[in-house]
Amino acid sequence: MATPRYDVDFGFDGDTNGNLGYNAANNVNKAVSIDATADANGRTGYLNGSSLASPKNLNPTVVLRAGTNPVQRPQSTSAGIAALNADTGAIHQIDFVRVGRLPTAAEQAKAAANGWGYLHVVQLGTDNLEVAVNSPTTNAPAGLSAAELVNIYSGTITKWNQLPGNAAGSADTIIPLIPPTTSVINTTFLAALKAANGGVAVVLSSSVQTVEQNDPTAITGLGTSAADAIVPFSQARLNLWNSTYFHDPTVVFPGGPALVPHISLLSGTPGDANPAYASPLVHYVIFRNSDATDAPWQPGSTKNWVQTLFSDTTGGTPFFKKSAGQALLASAGITPAYSDLGNVSAG
Repeated sequence: MATPRYDVDFGFDGDTNGNLGYNAANNVNKAVSIDATADANGRTGYLNGSSLASPKNLNPTVVLRAGTNPVQRPQSTSAGIAALNADTGAIHQIDFVRVGRLPTAAEQAKAAANGWGYLHVVQLGTDNLEVAVNSPTTNAPAGLSAAELVNIYSGTITKWNQLPGNAAGSADTIIPLIPPTTSVINTTFLAALKAANGGVAVVLSSSVQTVEQNDPTAITGLGTSAADAIVPFSQARLNLWNSTYFHDPTVVFPGGPALVPHISLLSGTPGDANPAYASPLVHYVIFRNSDATDAPWQPGSTKNWVQTLFSDTTGGTPFFKKSAGQALLASAGITPAYSDLGNVSAG
């Protein structure tokens, strides 16, 4: 939910480059995208007394439809799909979810049991998950392979100069960071380490710290230790950071200067001569297939909301497949790659 949020946010409401979103047409009915976190900079809310070592989640709520009670925001892909599958009332509160993975067979079976046919999947674009480090000062080598990351995150390698081909490197202790277990960044990264470990799940060392996903301050906030930190990070989100979209949240309206991330992604050749770690991430939207036969959405139109925005099997072009939608997806940092996948599941 959190990683692809800006794709749909920009698609509906436009970007800061002047590209207009779907709602700029001033249609009677508006498209609304509910963010996974209550913070527009993509950060999770925490209770007073939280610390890096002991975070206390706020569990922020949201009103999904007028006249309904506040409910907990679904803050991950799995939570989003679960919420959609749980929304079985006569009047739906959730029409679609943004996700970073395909639904599982079990999630598809639940949708079928709900009488929806299946969860219809539309791919919006592609992204990469890579390893981020402090910039320009880091003790990391030019690249880290998946095999090297297995050793770092399991605690077999703890110092930079223990890495293959890096004997002359720093003797500092590596600080491995990872997003929360609910994050698709976390699950994608650990799946890659498992594959590189002969299919055996990596047991994380006690030195691995859990941090906010796709937030540069997870590294830069470490002060003088930032040069020794690494964390898996979305290329698309870093693209958005580098576009100067995010501004200083400590400054009152009309706002402060653009935030500079001060991190970069490792892409050089690792010392073990294997490729630098990178895992593909795909951004999707998912909706009930039965909603594809809803009544027309806007007055005077023959198209329903599914056909208008995401998937039109009647021969039209949905908004996110049009050039305007593609430009907004690019502004969100991803590589636009629209594909109507229909009934698919992972595995």
